[in-house]
Formats: sequence, C-alpha cells, structure tokens
Amino acid sequence: MEVALFGPDIYRSGQECAERLCSDVKLVPKLKENWSPTLASSLFNSQSPVGVHDVYMKAIVYEECLAWSRKLNSFPEITSPLDAPARLALVPRGTALLKAINESFPVPDTPFWNAVAEQVYGFTWCLLDNNKLCPKCVPGVCSSGLYASFPDYYHFLGDLHDVLERCAQNITDYIGHVHSDHAPGAPEYLVMDAWVTCIQAVYLDVLHPKAERIQFPDNELRSIQYRIINAAGRALALHTRIEQDVPIGDDRFVNAAAFASTIMHDMCDCRHDNRAKEFYNLTTIITAHTGKQSVNIVRRFCIDVWAWALDNGAFWAIHLAGRTLAWQIYLARYQTPILLDNIHAPTSPSIEDPYSDQALNRLNPFPPSPDPQDYALRSRCQNKTCYDMQLANCLTHFKECSTCRGYDVATWQDRVPLVGAAYEKKYTDCSCLNTIATYMVLDSPEELWWLGNPTAQYTGPTSDWSPLLC
Repeated sequence: MEVALFGPDIYRSGQECAERLCSDVKLVPKLKENWSPTLASSLFNSQSPVGVHDVYMKAIVYEECLAWSRKLNSFPEITSPLDAPARLALVPRGTALLKAINESFPVPDTPFWNAVAEQVYGFTWCLLDNNKLCPKCVPGVCSSGLYASFPDYYHFLGDLHDVLERCAQNITDYIGHVHSDHAPGAPEYLVMDAWVTCIQAVYLDVLHPKAERIQFPDNELRSIQYRIINAAGRALALHTRIEQDVPIGDDRFVNAAAFASTIMHDMCDCRHDNRAKEFYNLTTIITAHTGKQSVNIVRRFCIDVWAWALDNGAFWAIHLAGRTLAWQIYLARYQTPILLDNIHAPTSPSIEDPYSDQALNRLNPFPPSPDPQDYALRSRCQNKTCYDMQLANCLTHFKECSTCRGYDVATWQDRVPLVGAAYEKKYTDCSCLNTIATYMVLDSPEELWWLGNPTAQYTGPTSDWSPLLC
C-alpha cells in the first residue's frame, strides 16, 4: 500500500501532492485494520527525499519502526506515578487564538474551533515568535502541526476533517515556498524537513493498537531522538533558533534543547501516559532503560542545558522550554494548573544518580556537575551575572506590565488568564510571553519535578477517562 507521505514525491508542490496527502489521512482506518509489527517500516520508499536536509536525524524514524518488529524488552518492575486530573478531549480555554488559525483556515467562532485553535494550530503558533520568523513559514509549520493531528487525535477528531483539504494544500504551498523563496541551504529547509519527519512519526504512531503493557526496543538514544521528532521538539527547536540574529547551538545542542523543551510537556503528562501505558514519554524511555525513577536524571540534564544556553547566549532554548510549559498550562484539555496546584512534596525524595544515564549524558553540552544534587540553575551557570540580570528583568516586568502583572506570585490556575493575555499580545509583540517563559525556566518550579515521583501525592479532583485521549 503506497502512502504519499513516505514516497518520493512529497517535496513536489502542486494539487496532486495535496490530494495525495488527503488520501493518506483517509487510509489510516485501513492501515490500522492491517497492522502488523512490520507494517510501519514497509511504508518507507527508499527514494523518499525526507532527511536530505536535516541529515543529523535521517533514518531515525525508519530505524525505530524497524526495531519494533524485533525482540522487545519488558518495562522494569518499578512503581510509576499515576494520580492526576482526568484527561479531556478538545475543550477550549477561550478565544485568544482564533485569529491565529483564521490566518490559515476560515473557521467559525465555536467552542470546537477555538479548542482546535489552542490545542492543534496553537501548539506550533504559541511556541514560536511569529514576529521574528518568515511570515509564510509560520502558517506553513502551523498547518503541518494541524495535519499531524489527524492521526494524533484519530479517536476524537470531531469536525476537523472539514479543513483537511485546505490543510493539505497549505502544506504543499509551504514546501513550495521554502524551495522557491529561501536560498538553498537556508535553515528553513531544516525546519521543513524536520516537520515532515515529525508528521511521518505521528502518522505511524496511531496505526498500532493501544498497548496493554509497556514494551520497548533496544536503543535508548534512538528512542529519545524519535520522541523529540514525534513531539515536534526537533522541528520547533530548529525554527526557534532562527529567531536570534546569530543562531547559537550545533545539531547536538538543538537535540538537547528539544529534549529540555519536550520534557516540559512530558513531565506534565507522565502520569496520564503511565496510566495509558504509553512508552513515548521521555521520562518513561529513561526509566525503561535505566530501571530507575528518571526524575533526577531528566532534571539534571535540563538544568545543564539551560545553564549552557544562558552562558552562551542561546536564549532561544530558554524561550522554547518556557513557552512549552506556558502552553501546557493554558490548555484546558490537560488540566495542568489543577495538577500543579494540588501536587504535594514527595514523602520519599528521589535518590538516583543524576548522571547514571549514559545515553542522555552523550547529549549533555556540559561535563558532569561537581555537585550533581544541586538543581539550582544559578549554581550551574558560569555566567551568574546573566542569570541575575534575566531574573531581575522578569520580576521588574511582572511588577510594571499591565498584561501579566503578578505572574510570579500567582497560583498555577491564576496564571492561565495571564498566559492568555500574553497570547493576545503576541500577534504583534512576544515580550510578555518570552518573559513568562524565561521566568519559569529560571525559577524551575519544584512542583513540576514532583510529578515524576510516585510518592508525590495529588489531592485534586479526578474522574474516569479513556486512554484513547492520550
């Protein structure tokens, strides 16, 4: 069965390409019916151009899919955190992002389409500074993210199919724009390539049945790389890096920054993913391969990445991580503010060696800290003046700004409208969102890291929910 997304013509623009992308979505039910462990890898055409630009990640998706057809490992006997608010479907928070989606899709002002604007189109739009990037690329990558939701949200799509044809056309127009308007070798080609790779991974993820128990393939680093691909972490990191006049960070650091931003989503989601027996959560991947609770390991890694970013002026990595957490807070579907406001300190703190994961150590831009249990970001920074200045600027902003005043002292639930106001301002000025993002990384809230500890009790509301909502 031929799927255009994996074929040789994916980078050819035109009506025929758009039509074939529509057909790919319609093939999902049939592919699910015919699923086998070898199905995913069989869809790849050897002449596919995907990966020709982002060579650093070429073949990761194919090789990871192939690994699932071989002998798998069983998840270690270890207690995982589970308690959390119920996972919801497409529920809107407000109307702040309807204008953004309407730039690409003429959708009505209804609860469903406001939810799509926030959860689907907004996932990409909210994590980028639209004022600093190519104005044609931004709607292109946002449409790419929306296209990925057709397989990702297969079980609760609602009326999303109403925009499928327009979405497919937007993607082919975006591919054509990159090839015609950006110079060969420009960073926009990397971004485009990374987004198509992301869509491939998400498309394949929905084809297999929901797991009854967690199993996993043998290569930890490859699974980590696969996760930052299918979470769009790599694509977003490559794009956010362009926001700076002088992009800072090589391919390895881009992956490190992508990990640290994706963990802001995965840490908030880990309890839901554990209940749904999902393997592709970064905390789960590391626990699976080390046999240890992963919270210390991922926290240490993120602190090191952010310290390197501050020391070297890679502020884009700080912005991306913080924007990811801000978006996670804003989404009604996740109920993350309720989770963070009702999580309590662990009764048994994690004691695992923060540098005990060799695969993750290979991605770390810093050598090991002389005091690995010190998770204060300021302590890890060599340029403490930069840290102090950035934090002081945030606190001054929160005292003076009418848009996000008091963000630093607000509860997580009270921060939601402040993030929404920052999104409304972001159409022309990303400064409030960047300040919120920077503050949350510099502050590195303890509650976030408690979520990965099974002895940290959640005492807020909950109810039954379907694992198909993960």
